[in-house]
Amino acid sequence: MSKSTFEEVDDELYTTLETVKEEALWEWLIRPPEHGDNFLFSFLRGVEGSCSVIPVEDSVEKYFIDGSTIKKYVFALQILLQVSNVDDNTNTNNLRLTRTWQLWIKEQAAKGNFPDFGDRCSDYRLVVTHAPQVSNQYENDLARYDFYSTLYYKEEL
Repeated sequence: MSKSTFEEVDDELYTTLETVKEEALWEWLIRPPEHGDNFLFSFLRGVEGSCSVIPVEDSVEKYFIDGSTIKKYVFALQILLQVSNVDDNTNTNNLRLTRTWQLWIKEQAAKGNFPDFGDRCSDYRLVVTHAPQVSNQYENDLARYDFYSTLYYKEEL
């Protein structure tokens, strides 16, 4: 009987590399106190104000002859907020709130404060790649707002 692709993954390699990146991202993001207790990793509760960080991509952008690579790590930040179907400031205030996340990320990049992906990773560059947007709207007048950021970094062998 042959193993599935998932079973063939080297568990030790996955544990030492990939999990560290997610843990580093999580530790880095939970520092701002304004995110509150509803901030979870890869899960968005169905209640107003819940927040989540979702890893989207970790891919190689460029290979070097010495075996090192330039990689990009894309992640989304999501928040569930009450929306309004009348002409008030609710929806614009929601976008303003999501932009505070973007500003925080841009401030961290300007300070050189990045998730620590380990000793083999360096030369970080963090870019907010999308404006906040409504990515889903639900019947209970809640909407999921999100935006994406990309962390570029060099990874040595």
